[in-house]
Amino acid sequence: MKKLWVILAVFSLGIFLMTGCEKNSNSALSDQQLEEQAVEETLLNDENEYLVDWGIDDVNENDMFDGFSTFGPNSILPKIQSPLNNVIRFGRKINNRFRRTMVIRRISQDSIMVHMERVLAGKFVIFDSVGPGVRPEIYRKELRHRVMRNTLLVRRADGGDAQQDIRHRFRLAAVSLGEGASRPEPTVAIQQVTITGSSGDSTVFTDPLHTFLNIPDDLPTFVPGEEVRIRALVSNSAATVIPDTATGATETVLLHFGVSRLHRARKQFEYRGTDPVTGYHIYQGQWVVHEPVAHVFHAVVDVIDNGTIYDSDEQEFPYISATWSSPYRVAESK
Repeated sequence: MKKLWVILAVFSLGIFLMTGCEKNSNSALSDQQLEEQAVEETLLNDENEYLVDWGIDDVNENDMFDGFSTFGPNSILPKIQSPLNNVIRFGRKINNRFRRTMVIRRISQDSIMVHMERVLAGKFVIFDSVGPGVRPEIYRKELRHRVMRNTLLVRRADGGDAQQDIRHRFRLAAVSLGEGASRPEPTVAIQQVTITGSSGDSTVFTDPLHTFLNIPDDLPTFVPGEEVRIRALVSNSAATVIPDTATGATETVLLHFGVSRLHRARKQFEYRGTDPVTGYHIYQGQWVVHEPVAHVFHAVVDVIDNGTIYDSDEQEFPYISATWSSPYRVAESK
């Protein structure tokens, strides 16, 4: 019994020393380190509507892209001569959204720049029709997709409690566009995206991680019923490609966009040939903006190599994709 009390005493002393060390460690953190710690906690919040980075997740296999949309003219899946030439649906089922990793860089006493990354992991799912009245064959490929974004946080101008409470000293002031890519590095890449609203004004993006949007003034803003056109230039360096026999397109390009806080929709882009100057593939799509909701939405341009969709051989044709995304809002129509 005496031996047991000795063991418990030693164990308790160890706990006391460990706790003491933890407290000393926290108290040793500088005010600047505590501020950066609070910034990291803020950016880990998945409820922050400006930082949404999983817009390509189809959530449910029943909701995966089937080539049709209720938002504008119906599109059809390409005509492909490949092992899977009757694909009727495809999409992503994200099973794991890993914790965001961050690189925090203080660029002045009052501003902090943070590079954020997250890996999405799951399955790319393909439904291939075998014949009328027969359940489709289902193929699943391993999926890893890294998404990145830069953010700028600045010290709040107001005084009082905001200055006293370290957790609230900094606010999110600007976000970059999001950039995503399959892992390992994909053979497809987005080179340029042009967005044109009903007014005819166009905005061209070429470097998503260095394109910053001040919150809220710089967010792209549309009104209900507005038709927004998007043009994307895409490259593909794959050694083996699977072209659409009708158009020659070697990629499938989708637009993901929000329709409510909980629901998203997809539209397929049309292949418009090759740019004569750059040699990049041209894809164009459009969508009609939905009714306003008090919420920030995200639009994602999503490029998927045709081999990912139309061949079940995961070794020769693994999951290959590239994405760019932007937050936007829908304003009340005047």
